[in-house]
Amino acid sequence: MNRLTFEHIAQRLRPRIVQVAYDFFESMDDAEDVAQETLVRMWRLCERLDENRNVEALSVRVAKSVCVDMYRRQHLKVIRMDDNGCDGEDDTPKAQPTDTSPSPHEVLEAREMQGVIEDAIQSLNPRERQLFEMRQLEGLTTEDISQQVGIPKASVQSMISMARKKLFTELKRKMSL
Repeated sequence: MNRLTFEHIAQRLRPRIVQVAYDFFESMDDAEDVAQETLVRMWRLCERLDENRNVEALSVRVAKSVCVDMYRRQHLKVIRMDDNGCDGEDDTPKAQPTDTSPSPHEVLEAREMQGVIEDAIQSLNPRERQLFEMRQLEGLTTEDISQQVGIPKASVQSMISMARKKLFTELKRKMSL
């Protein structure tokens, strides 16, 4: 997709991105910040995007990622403290910040789980993976998927259901190893 095409699409995407961010933060200022960052990231990607790709769904995924990144930055700020619990400006002890960041062990477990899930998704056949990702990751309705891929709605539902069962079975197998 060229940049001129993206500029036209971006005008249509911005309200959807703002809504996603507002639903996350319930703050219009934060929502605007998320929309700006999302569109910058999409701008950087636009020349690598396929014209047939669902750009709106991709922008929603990017916006959600930006929301999580922004949330983490906002909530994981740590006040720099010197050894005696003061902030260095005076000798008044300051309250120790509550560190809600995950432990290295939790980070490692999360990465491992992410890898297991990604491997399980990759084990699906290409059509199942496509339909599953459209439904679960892009948030499309069964009807929208049916229209986009030209498969009857009942078949889409059945294939997504089978994909979920395969994923569940694969995850159970890998988790019990």
